[in-house]
Amino acid sequence: MRLTISILTLAIGLASCSGSNKVTTAKEGGKSIERKKMACGKVHVDMNEPHLDWFEENNSILSKADEILVLPKDYKVYTIESAQLNNFFSAIQNGKTLSTVIPLPEPADCQIFTVKNNLKEGSRIPAGTTMGAGESNGQKMAISYYMGKLAANINWFDLQYEVTTVLIKGTPYILVYEKQLPPPGKTKSTNQEVTKPEFIEIQYNK
Repeated sequence: MRLTISILTLAIGLASCSGSNKVTTAKEGGKSIERKKMACGKVHVDMNEPHLDWFEENNSILSKADEILVLPKDYKVYTIESAQLNNFFSAIQNGKTLSTVIPLPEPADCQIFTVKNNLKEGSRIPAGTTMGAGESNGQKMAISYYMGKLAANINWFDLQYEVTTVLIKGTPYILVYEKQLPPPGKTKSTNQEVTKPEFIEIQYNK
């Protein structure tokens, strides 16, 4: 199955969060995977509570995708252990309020968001979906988890950030980038041409 993901390019370059050089090992599908850097390693939350640890991945991991990916020019790729995701969103779904780090591009950088369930009574959503609302420094985030995929939209002082998930060989990889609205079309009054958003298509021949 071929999946095309269209994401508008960023206006501001994506920079990595402060992290550690600690080498960690996690198990995914019974296999040990070594990850070289944990994003936002210097930003701490209560480690005894469910939370999300973001591991930076090399963008070259996308070369293993069977799909054609249309991606922004600037983005970051992360992974989060499945057990952490399940524990975090199970607690959210059960009404617990939790704090976790989100690795945003500059100028926001790594931020701690307080997340709680915001599903209204009577709302109709696909079974197994967890919807959450996040807040950090008065800024808002909508976050969801469904069938192993994490998604989020963050408003950060008039900047829009987006989190989305792609599957590569059955493993979820999380993309974080700044979202930019498309430019308006050519207007009749000025007949002025506008620059189209720039994006790249990555196609790998198997």
